[in-house]
Amino acid sequence: MVTDVPELPPPTDRLGDLTEPEQLVVRSFRRWLAGGEQRESLWRSLAYELDAAEARAALKGLEATIRVLSAHASRSIAYHHPCCATLGADEAGLLTLVTAVQRGQRAVARIVASTFVGEPGRKILLAATDMFASALMRASLQLPLRFAYFHEAEVETKATPPLPATVH
Repeated sequence: MVTDVPELPPPTDRLGDLTEPEQLVVRSFRRWLAGGEQRESLWRSLAYELDAAEARAALKGLEATIRVLSAHASRSIAYHHPCCATLGADEAGLLTLVTAVQRGQRAVARIVASTFVGEPGRKILLAATDMFASALMRASLQLPLRFAYFHEAEVETKATPPLPATVH
């Protein structure tokens, strides 16, 4: 049964405090953004954790999610290098987005999506994230609902150009 109440308390800012499926999601974002050899490592990880068809579907959804974020970001989105042991607020937000979409928590997903993109990009972001989240779910990688992520500032309704991502 799906519930709005988190199953686990929020973790610290350490990646190691997350479950293995959660770490896979965060590292997937990081590896794709790092490019090059990290993308090959991402493919190997996904192919190991999921069957080939689901790994391809997950990778397609992840790439689509990142493309939408790149095209429609309403602010700078910070992320860490693949080997970093720290979990950033935006990474926790992306993890929350994937979790909410996977669990059918539409209201939470819309709120979290609105912290990253404006209204024009929200539906497309949710659809892209659903491709990634659904592939994980079909592979029995269900994420625990544990984060309550909201950006400190109210989401502005005016159109603003995308800002560059910040890497730690």
